[in-house]
Amino acid sequence: MPLTVIVLGSSAGGGLPQWNCNCPQCAAARAGDPMVPPRSQSSIAVSADGERWLLCNASPDVRTQLAQTPALHPRALRHSPIAAVALTNADIDHATGLLILREGGAPPVYCTARTERALTDGLRVLPALASYGAVTVRRLTPGSADPEVIRDRAGEDIGVRLRTFTVASKPPPYMLPLLSAEEIADLHAGDTVGFELSSADGASRVVYVPGVLDLDASLHARLSSAALVLIDGTFFTDDEMIASGASQKTSRRMGHAPLTGAGGLLEFLQSVTGPRKALVHINNSNPALRADSPERRSIEAQGVALSIDGDTFVLG
Repeated sequence: MPLTVIVLGSSAGGGLPQWNCNCPQCAAARAGDPMVPPRSQSSIAVSADGERWLLCNASPDVRTQLAQTPALHPRALRHSPIAAVALTNADIDHATGLLILREGGAPPVYCTARTERALTDGLRVLPALASYGAVTVRRLTPGSADPEVIRDRAGEDIGVRLRTFTVASKPPPYMLPLLSAEEIADLHAGDTVGFELSSADGASRVVYVPGVLDLDASLHARLSSAALVLIDGTFFTDDEMIASGASQKTSRRMGHAPLTGAGGLLEFLQSVTGPRKALVHINNSNPALRADSPERRSIEAQGVALSIDGDTFVLG
């Protein structure tokens, strides 16, 4: 059974251009430079039948993303093809779009226990949604042997399967005052996860990892068995934010493996053979955002694409 994947948003938090940033990429996108088209914040949509869709992450840009995607337009007076939402974490740029989906009650939300707690006690998105209609949260258990059967609000199987795996991560900053030191120190507690998505028959598989730090053998095996890999392309170099003067944090300290340098993502991906590979969650500071840049050419020369909003992949 084929699986269709649409990249709704390819940028990291803040989008491109970011509202308060005048870095070279944001300035170019704001000026309408065709080499640096605007990008919205990270999200994909997945469907096995082209009718019912799983939204992976609900960014603050979700209203515009849905409006720009005909497959996700309503087909009746009150209707949406979005059957369910799955969250890789509770970051503001991945979860606050749920508030935009409140009319008539939000779709079912699939997430880990840590993400549910963050959205309940920290960001309080789930209590806010409950004021507009019933909220259904379906718990994802990383490492479960059996894939999760994605079901719509009525409980009907939409033909998409989801396996969840943890990636090394920290809780969102707004949760730090609410957690113990032990909880904060547990980097594999499920604050951030990756998704392995497939059709019901398992014939079409995509791995979606918009944030990843540890490039280990387990991740290598997952990527190698996929048909499509959509993976973290946040920063080109480890010191990118420091060199630009935007921050004093390295890429790795922010929870993202840089694309280049020893142990970087591009080096890792070279030994992953078989799947199509595309970068998502690309930060506005990344010089590869320029289509005519040497950084972009170096990425593409290694068989890796830089995804753009609206990219559509049909697997199987």
